[in-house]
Amino acid sequence: MPQKLKLAVKPTFQAPVIMRVPGDGQVEEVHFTASFKRLSKTANDALQVKLDAKTIRDKELLDQVLDGWDGLLAEDGTPFACTPENRAAAVEDWMTFEAVLVYSYFEHAYPAAVKN
Repeated sequence: MPQKLKLAVKPTFQAPVIMRVPGDGQVEEVHFTASFKRLSKTANDALQVKLDAKTIRDKELLDQVLDGWDGLLAEDGTPFACTPENRAAAVEDWMTFEAVLVYSYFEHAYPAAVKN
């Protein structure tokens, strides 16, 4: 049986997210941090098949890779917890919410591919 390679990395990684939203006569930037799961090669290959076939939406992708976020506040000033209900509420209020998370995932999970 082959051995597994052990690297000193966590099963998740942090990535900055910037959401641009309309403000009063200007665009406001909302900065926060997302935590994403590292995918195995098998899981990544399955994801790539869906991406190539264009059969996966942002929500489904995030269901697979999003582990959490930090730096967002609820209306009452408490931390805006990463839950399916809160994510749906954020999408309802800010339709690009999931798109910026997906962009950040690909930008940081595959930095060489984004640069090319």
